Amino acid sequence: MSDSERQKALRGQAPGALSRDGSLVLGSWEGIPGKANLMEVHRPYHYPLPRFLSNTRIKEWQAVQAGDTDSFIFAVLYDAKYLGMASVDIWDRNGKRKAGFRHQFLGRRFTLPESLEKSLPSYKSRHRELSLSIDMEAGTMRLQASNHSRKKSESSFDLDLSFDLSKDSSSAFSVCLPLGLNRAMYSTKILMSCSGSLVLDGERRKLTTEKSLGILDDHKGYYPYRLHYDWVTGFGIEPSGRRIGFNLTDNQVRDQLHYNENRLWIGSAVHSLPPIRITRPYGRSEPWIIQDTEGMVDLVFHPEVPHDIVMNLGLAEIDYAGPFGRFEGSLRSSSGEKIDASRLYGMGEDKNLRL
Repeated sequence: MSDSERQKALRGQAPGALSRDGSLVLGSWEGIPGKANLMEVHRPYHYPLPRFLSNTRIKEWQAVQAGDTDSFIFAVLYDAKYLGMASVDIWDRNGKRKAGFRHQFLGRRFTLPESLEKSLPSYKSRHRELSLSIDMEAGTMRLQASNHSRKKSESSFDLDLSFDLSKDSSSAFSVCLPLGLNRAMYSTKILMSCSGSLVLDGERRKLTTEKSLGILDDHKGYYPYRLHYDWVTGFGIEPSGRRIGFNLTDNQVRDQLHYNENRLWIGSAVHSLPPIRITRPYGRSEPWIIQDTEGMVDLVFHPEVPHDIVMNLGLAEIDYAGPFGRFEGSLRSSSGEKIDASRLYGMGEDKNLRL
């Protein structure tokens, strides 16, 4: 697929719903769909299943990456129906300190909505809290998290970030991509300006719109029992003030030449990118190589701090590496502009699940 064909496919308006009359609406679009109603799909498997049973196969999450040249933040609310997680990780890039919490639990503690128009999923325990409120009409998103555990091994923190979803300060794209039969994965990703505060062990830091960015990932998918994907994302602000970000994934989507979520943000524009491959010749903790076959993606990701989850519950197993780190190399837009990746920071994932 040529650059112009990829860009033409992306320019369509996002649909009002991703399921119409029981069938999927596949594609990629600028903007946000009205409803990610994957539950309305008829017979996502070979045999008819009760609605509640089909619902247990949908894995969904809302995740945010945010930060500036001093801090990187990753927060996620993950719902696999019978297994869930609320997690916050804060990486002090200068002081080389890590803070946060991770709580995994059986069952469901929150519900992720079909629409981003009004969304307020949250998790709260005795000493920890994580909430993500989205109001598309007002053009705002807010991430709040705290940890005041009395464990000496854990740092205390209070995080309060605001994100600007207005047209001048954000850019969104969405996809609904085939996984087989009448099954698909949906994702909306938004790069946006960010501001707010972080209090880490009593030290207050201010994040400003001139230096800070964030990415929202709203995600749902009828993923197979054995799930695997490779993913990297990064963002940064050029000296001119222009926003730069990217999202690159190699997953179980069918026909990735025509269906993928590989994108490059340059200012307010979203550019499509070809399929990519991620290799780790020396292991997960050493440099990752990210390339395509068309000369548009040529990156090296250098992990700086591990972010791993390993769990075996018999029928369920998690083997996850999601390090934070820096990039080098370059990305080329559909218009031919070359972007230096050395100013960008982010994270990668090597995710393997049996869920």
